[in-house]
Amino acid sequence: MTEAVTQIVSRNWRVEQADSKHALQLHLYSADGSIISFTDHQAQVAQVVKDSNGNIVFLEETQSNYNVLMFLEDGNWRVRYLVKTQGDALNFATRPAETETLTAKELARPSLQTPEGFVGMDHDGLQVDGQPYRVTGINYYPQNTPWDKFWPGYNPAVIDHDFSLVQSLGLNSLRIFIPFEQFGGAKVAPVMLDHLSDLLSRANSHKLKVILTLFDFWTDYNLLLWPAADRQLEALLTRFRDNPAILAWDLKNEPDLDYKAAGRERVNGWLSHVAYLARGYDPHHLLTIGWSNPLAAQSLPEIVDFVSFHYFAPVTSFPQQYQALKEAVPAKPRLLTEFGLPTWNSFIFPNGHSEPEQAEYYADILSSLRNVDSQGYLAWTLYDFNSVPSGVAGGLPWQTGPQKEMGIVRADGKFKPAARLLAPQANLEVQRIPDWARFLKPFWLSIISLLFLAGWLLYKGRSRWLRVLNALVYTIKQISLSRRIVSMNKKKEKG
Repeated sequence: MTEAVTQIVSRNWRVEQADSKHALQLHLYSADGSIISFTDHQAQVAQVVKDSNGNIVFLEETQSNYNVLMFLEDGNWRVRYLVKTQGDALNFATRPAETETLTAKELARPSLQTPEGFVGMDHDGLQVDGQPYRVTGINYYPQNTPWDKFWPGYNPAVIDHDFSLVQSLGLNSLRIFIPFEQFGGAKVAPVMLDHLSDLLSRANSHKLKVILTLFDFWTDYNLLLWPAADRQLEALLTRFRDNPAILAWDLKNEPDLDYKAAGRERVNGWLSHVAYLARGYDPHHLLTIGWSNPLAAQSLPEIVDFVSFHYFAPVTSFPQQYQALKEAVPAKPRLLTEFGLPTWNSFIFPNGHSEPEQAEYYADILSSLRNVDSQGYLAWTLYDFNSVPSGVAGGLPWQTGPQKEMGIVRADGKFKPAARLLAPQANLEVQRIPDWARFLKPFWLSIISLLFLAGWLLYKGRSRWLRVLNALVYTIKQISLSRRIVSMNKKKEKG
């Protein structure tokens, strides 16, 4: 221990350590209350070592047994004897100095146990009670209470209406978000558990399965905060592990977007940590991670049951990116859990899209999915919204505008053309948009109008200057004529 501490200090390294799970077995508690002896079974300890520049040189999580003897002295319990009798690495091991990334190990976690009526897996992909389950669904927020307004303003009547609407579209699945702070952090609020229980019950009554995305808006991966996340994970998964309405637990939405701020090693280490605990808390439901794009989804396939990815790029690149993901992760089913195109337009900002363009985008994406071995899709999102929190996409008009109009249901409650395409057997034939139609959008109409106005002003200005020029020419001619008359009169006088 002395050698390890001396080495770390001499290199100016910094150590972070957090323990998140304990199972204590008492051996002795003295009659006078001054001595206690116990064994800490399978204590889960995560450790990060960073160099003087803040780079991670070591990240490991272990599960170990400790024999402990403690004395009560001066009102404080002091460890007098501490021996680790067994230790197993759970996810990440030492990173050698010459490498850039950590190497993940296969987690020794409990196996998936799928009860009757639950979504499980076979060698071909997702299934329920031995029958294939192809996901056809939508990401969901209520129209008037999206994002951070959803759970505080939870309304069962609205949920029931909206789930009936989703069912009427021929869909079978939803994706819902669980904000870490709004649910109470480490101490999950009972009212939020009741809201979630009610939502799952209503989903089940409408024959909808739900992907629950955890830790939404949680972006601080500090090691000392891991235990708080563990407690919320434990509260949610143990409460709902026997609920058949849940399709899967999505451990984090787009965690790759946190790499820049938190570091890839730390984020991936936390995901591995959470996945290990999740399977222990709930062996009945599938686990996944909602990566922001197909390339990012190549990360950590060993800790999920199926690979989940999002796609908002041009349709032309989708087949190649999907194929690359399939080749990188051939052994895991793949599910597109977010895709879409906004119908927002502006007279000031370019790159707007029309509802026919949205329908064309949906048709092309869904056609591509029918030609591959995907497990299905969930579109983003059900409704258009009147407002979007600045923390979602930014506060600028060209950032919030598109997010407001990503839905397949307009603000007035009417379906957009793309809505009819989501049903599993929908006819994906749509009218193709001619290239010239782009100039009928508000932005280009405003540009054309400005050009017309500029031309008109130029023309009006040109006419005015022509009149001035004509007057000037006329004046010069009159002056010249006058001079000629004067000259002729002088010649007559001389004659």
